[in-house]
Amino acid sequence: MKNQKRNIIIVSILVLLAFVGYFAKDKLSCFKINYELQHSDIEVLHSDSVLYFEQFKNTNGQHEFKLSMIEFGGQGCRPCMRMDTVLAEISQFYGSDLNLKIIRLTDRENRKIAKYFGVQMIPSQIILNAEGEEVFRHTGFLSKEDLQLEIDKYL
Repeated sequence: MKNQKRNIIIVSILVLLAFVGYFAKDKLSCFKINYELQHSDIEVLHSDSVLYFEQFKNTNGQHEFKLSMIEFGGQGCRPCMRMDTVLAEISQFYGSDLNLKIIRLTDRENRKIAKYFGVQMIPSQIILNAEGEEVFRHTGFLSKEDLQLEIDKYL
């Protein structure tokens, strides 16, 4: 009888741990991706000032970049988390040729920026030329290879 109770308790604990692990995996994944972003060269923006839009223009050649890319995403969004991984690789590959910014729409102050760019779904990627004009837009997950093809068209 004692062994049966002990087995039931052990199984109950294992089921509870599996249940908690299943629902906590997204938070752990978010934590991992945010940690990687914080230790990369990608800037995650939290501002909607007018000066914000000037950082995407390179008309007078004062910056090193040739293109700008803005990725609109959200915290806890699975396709957005997958895009963060792709963007980290893209940022390393193109270096200073690509001005890459990530905007989290889960931050209320960033919603004005999304409205300005006409973003209605996340994740959304927008590529701007040196004059700050939009040359490419995509909504949803975009693979590294497909994104590189689009970037290479305009470099």
